[in-house]
Amino acid sequence: MNPSSQGSPGSMVSDYMHREIKTISADASLREAGQAMADNRVGALLVVRGQEYVGIISEKRLTREGMAKGLNPETTQVQSIMRPEPIGIEGDRSVKEAQAMMKTRGVRHLVVTEKGKIVGMVAISDLIRFYSDFFDESQS
Repeated sequence: MNPSSQGSPGSMVSDYMHREIKTISADASLREAGQAMADNRVGALLVVRGQEYVGIISEKRLTREGMAKGLNPETTQVQSIMRPEPIGIEGDRSVKEAQAMMKTRGVRHLVVTEKGKIVGMVAISDLIRFYSDFFDESQS
């Protein structure tokens, strides 16, 4: 995190994103996706086919589109319930813009791009860290 922008209202998404992108194959089972999220302590995975990003699967989607609908987690593939086009935001956009986009689109994770290329991911929990930094700083 860039200390000079920590907590400031103009903080950029790139200051709070995770650059290490966790992925799973489109052919993986829902159980494997859930296990990968648990192992990596993340709430979403980018879905890959070969070297290409083809979607995103989140805990929310796994629960609502998979488990709640009674899909077999051992045989159902990630590609059957993934969001095929991850919602993205450029890293130089403000954290407030990311929060507004999440609210408007009803998502908890955004892919972060630089010149159209995926370079990381930002989650609602990262935005909570931003607001926590902001309020801690303003009370000092």
